Amino acid sequence: MKTLTTYCFIALFFSFHCFVYGQFNTLIPIQPKKTENLPIVEKTDETKDLKQKSDKKFWKAIFNTTSKADLKKELDSLKTMIKENSENNNKKWRIQKIQDSLILQRQSQVVINEQKRTSNLTKNGFENETGELKLSKIAMPLSRPVSVTSPYGMRIHPLLGRARMHNGIDLKAHYENVYAVMDGMVTATGWDPKGGGNYIKVKHYNRFETSYLHLSEFYYRTGDLVKAGFIIAKSGNTGNSTGAHLHFAVRENGNYINPIRFLNDLIEANHWLAASY
Repeated sequence: MKTLTTYCFIALFFSFHCFVYGQFNTLIPIQPKKTENLPIVEKTDETKDLKQKSDKKFWKAIFNTTSKADLKKELDSLKTMIKENSENNNKKWRIQKIQDSLILQRQSQVVINEQKRTSNLTKNGFENETGELKLSKIAMPLSRPVSVTSPYGMRIHPLLGRARMHNGIDLKAHYENVYAVMDGMVTATGWDPKGGGNYIKVKHYNRFETSYLHLSEFYYRTGDLVKAGFIIAKSGNTGNSTGAHLHFAVRENGNYINPIRFLNDLIEANHWLAASY
């Protein structure tokens, strides 16, 4: 019995040994595939150019760069625009100077005609000691008769709805020429943040200062000299305004005065000058 068991155990051992080693012997190693020798393609000039162009497009798209030629074109166009704007501004100032010279000529002609109609003064009555023609030193702020739509003094503000001091007068003027009332120097121009819109101020004889507000345009700069009757601006509807008009204010030695009295004084002075001729 022991002998039979021993034979069975030996037979089982050899069977297992043959089964295990027999499986490993049947494995076939994988041979590496032989690569064929492919021909090497040389890069031609065309392929190089295409690659360079694609690279340039790529980096331009990434960094949004601009070539020197494009920059030069942009600079040239900017220079052209600046030159055109400067030429337009210079043209505007030249036109205004021509208008002022025409106003002076017209004033001189009006003075001569008025003198001929009202008196029989000699030629010396029209000239000063240097022989130059005397021109009027006074003008009204508008060419039309003065029509006051809001007087000087306390009033209910039309927009704010509360009582406020109105330091000037509102004159009826629908986008009309505005004139300097006397000879003087422009002291300020620009935009009034308190509601006056576009404005221009003129100093006269170091005593009076006239202000013109709610303008659509102004034609002089700070430091410019103007004569009585020069067109210095155009009335409008800028700032806190309910309609096109001219706000006219006057200061005497820094204090606001009633512009109506000021204009009446100018008219009386003008009559006195006419009578004195």
